[in-house]
Amino acid sequence: MPRHSAFLALVTLVASAAPPLHAQGRDRGLVEMPPRAVRSGLYFVGALGAGSEQCKLGASSEFPASECGTLNAAGNPLPDNGKTWRDPITSPAFALRLGGTPSSNVRLGAELMGWSGDNGPTTERTIGLLATGQFYPSKRAGFYLKGGLGYGWSSVDFNDGSRSPTETGFLFNVGAGYEFALTPHVAIAPLVDFYQGVYPRAGDQTITERIAFFGVSLTVQSGDRRWR
Repeated sequence: MPRHSAFLALVTLVASAAPPLHAQGRDRGLVEMPPRAVRSGLYFVGALGAGSEQCKLGASSEFPASECGTLNAAGNPLPDNGKTWRDPITSPAFALRLGGTPSSNVRLGAELMGWSGDNGPTTERTIGLLATGQFYPSKRAGFYLKGGLGYGWSSVDFNDGSRSPTETGFLFNVGAGYEFALTPHVAIAPLVDFYQGVYPRAGDQTITERIAFFGVSLTVQSGDRRWR
C-alpha cells in the first residue's frame, strides 16, 4: 500500500504541474498578431453596366430653363410638356479606376468614366476624368462609400458624320458598392454611381447633365494583405 500511495501522489503532482491543454499548442516566445488588414497596395477596378442619362438647359437672359430635347427618328424635337429634365436615355456605361490604399479603410485614385447613347439619329457621348476616394466603414467588410471630383466632356455626333462642339465643365460623383472576395486578391462588387456635370456656354444656356450608373465591378489588388 505505501508504494501505491506514493505512486498516486507522484501522478497527482505531475498532473498539477502540466500546462493546460489550450496552452500546449502554443510555442513559447511567440506573440499572437491581430488579423491583417483586408485591403492594401495598388488596386485596379473595371466596371460595366447601364447608365441612365438626363440633361437640362439652364435659364438665360433669353430663354427659360428647359430640357435638352428628345429627338424622334427624323431628328425633330419631341414636345417637352413643360418638363425641366428630359426623359432618361439608358445605354451602356463603363468606369475604370486605378490607385492606392493608404489604409484598410480608404482607397484613393483616379477614374475614367464613359457613357454613350442614341437620341434620335444622333449619338451623345460623355467622358469624365475624376479624382476619387472610397471609404470603408469596416476594415473587414466590403461595403464602401465613394466620392469624386473632376472634369467632363460632352459631345453629340450627327448622322451626317459631323459633331457638335465639345462641351466641358466640372463633374462630381457619389456612389456606393459592396465587394465580395473571389480570391485573396480579386473581388466582385455590385455598385451604383451618380455623376453630374455642369457645362457653361458663353452667351448661351448652361447644360447640366446627370447619369445614374448601375453596374458590376471587378477589383484586383496587389500587396501582401488579403480580403480574407
